[in-house]
Amino acid sequence: MLSLAIASALLLSACSSAPAAVEPTAVPEVAVEATAAPEATAIPEPTAVPEATATTEPTKAPEATATTAAEATATVEATATMAATATLAATQAATATKAVMTAPTATTAPAVASTEWEPRQLTAKLTGSGASFPNPLYQVWISVYTKNVVPGVQLSYSSVGSGQGQKDFIAYLTDFGGSDSAIKSSDVESKAPDAIHLPMVMGGVMPMVNIAGIKTPLKFTPETLAGIYLGAITNWNDPRLAKDNEGVAFPDLAITPVYRSDSSGTTSIWTDYLSKVSTDWKAKVGSGSAVSFPAGIGASGNAGVSATVLNTNGAVGYVEVGYALAAGFPLPFVKNASGNFVKPETNNVSAAANGMNISSNPQRLAASITNSAAPDAYPIAAFTYILVRQSTYTDVNKAQALADFLYWGLTTGQGATVRLGYAPLPEGMRIAAMKALKTVTVNGAPVIDAPVK
Repeated sequence: MLSLAIASALLLSACSSAPAAVEPTAVPEVAVEATAAPEATAIPEPTAVPEATATTEPTKAPEATATTAAEATATVEATATMAATATLAATQAATATKAVMTAPTATTAPAVASTEWEPRQLTAKLTGSGASFPNPLYQVWISVYTKNVVPGVQLSYSSVGSGQGQKDFIAYLTDFGGSDSAIKSSDVESKAPDAIHLPMVMGGVMPMVNIAGIKTPLKFTPETLAGIYLGAITNWNDPRLAKDNEGVAFPDLAITPVYRSDSSGTTSIWTDYLSKVSTDWKAKVGSGSAVSFPAGIGASGNAGVSATVLNTNGAVGYVEVGYALAAGFPLPFVKNASGNFVKPETNNVSAAANGMNISSNPQRLAASITNSAAPDAYPIAAFTYILVRQSTYTDVNKAQALADFLYWGLTTGQGATVRLGYAPLPEGMRIAAMKALKTVTVNGAPVIDAPVK
C-alpha cells in the first residue's frame, strides 16, 4: 500500500548495520513475480493478487474442493475491491513520502540481530496469505529480504484477510499464515494442533473519517463509536459528537459507517474493543472476525475500507493506522479506559501492552490488549501474528528458510515498523516470539539455532 521504493529504502537505511545485508548492486535480480517488473514495483499492491495461495506442500495438502458459493462471492468482492482501491492508490502515490516520513518516531525499535547470526543463503519458494492489517510492512520486509539479504528465497504474501489466511494455513495451502486474531480453540485442537501464533508487530485500529471541509483530528468516546456502528448515532451534527469536539462545526450530514465484508482480524480487534466498552454492543452484536453489523456498508480488506471512506463524504471506517496515513488522513483521538483522549501514535500503541502477562507456552502467545488500563495507552491496539507449524513441516530447506526470514523480521525488520505506522514489539514479547520460533522442528530436529536477544 505504501511506496515500496521509499519504505524499502528507509528500512535499508535504518538497518544499515544488519549483518546479512549486501550492496543492492551486487545482488542478482530476483523475480518475486512472474514478470520482470522494475525493481521498485516487483511486489504488487496487495489487492492485485487475488489468488496467491497455491499448494506448497503437496504431500500434506487435502484434496481440492469445488468452489463454493461463498468462495465465488469472495472472488467477486475481491474484484470489486481492486476497482475501488484504484483511486486510493493514486492518492497514496502522491502522499506516500509524507505518510512515511511523518509517522511517529518517538519509540526506538529493538536493536538489529546479533553478529553471531546471519540468515542462511538458502534457495526456497515460500507462500503465505492472511491479514491485511500488517500487509504494507510484510511487503517491505519481503522486498528487502529477497533482494538484499537472501536473494535465493522467493516469498509471496497475499492480503486476503485473517479468516481466509487461517483457512489456507489449516488446509496446508500455504507455508505460513497471517492473522490479527487467534485461530479458534476448537479448530486448533481438531485441525491445527501444532499451530504457533508468532507476534510480529503491534498496530492500532482507528476510525478514519471523511467529512468535506473538516481536517481537524476528531475525538471519539467508547459511547460515540459504539453508537455510530449500532446505528444509534446517524448524523455528524449529533450533540454527543459535538460535546467531545468543541469548536468543530459539524455539518448536517448522514454518517455512513463502513465495515469489513470479509472475515477479518481487524474486525475482530474492533469488535473485541466495542464488546469491552459497550454492554449494548456486546449483547446485540458481540465480537469476532465476521459479525452482523446493524448499520453501514461493507468493503473487503483494509484497502477496501480506506477506499470507500476516501470516496464517500460522511463515511467513517475502521482501519489499521498505516492505511489512513497513506491516504493522508489525520490520526483521531479515542478516549481510553483511564479517561484520556489519545492518538494511535507509536508510544501509545506500545503502552497498551504494558503490564501484560506473557505465556511461557509457545502456542499461547496470542492475547487481547484492547481497552488497556494504562493511562497513556491507545485503546484499540493489537498484536498481529504469523502462523507457523511447530512439528508438521516436511521440507527441511523450506522450514529453515521460513524460520530465518521470521527471525530477521523479529530483529532487523523491526526497524521498519515505526515509519510505516506500526509499533515494534515490546522486548518481552519479541523474546517470547523468538523462543517460540526456535521450537519449530522437522522430524524432531530444530530448524533454526539463533541467539535469543
